[in-house]
Amino acid sequence: SSGINAEWPLRPGNMNDRVVEAICGSDLIYSLTRIDFSGCPHVTDKSLLMMKKCYDLTWLDFRSCREITRGACVRFAHSFKKELIITEDKLIHPPTVDVYIN
Repeated sequence: SSGINAEWPLRPGNMNDRVVEAICGSDLIYSLTRIDFSGCPHVTDKSLLMMKKCYDLTWLDFRSCREITRGACVRFAHSFKKELIITEDKLIHPPTVDVYIN
């Protein structure tokens, strides 16, 4: 599936749990495969709880999100229906994906 990359009009300064809640309450949850929230200061562990509804997610980037804890990332990865691992502190992805650092 082609999926939708959540990088489109979203910027780190205006991303927060309310925006994530709106995304998870919309039809986007059926097509989101990748989410890059790296550097978003207002996204919290609450967002990870809401994203469990996004069943097609395979890649989530929360690096440099100071309100997302590693513990929440671990709980998310272990409870998700697909096998996911955590690298680079808060980068969640399948174990077969090569990760490239910019």
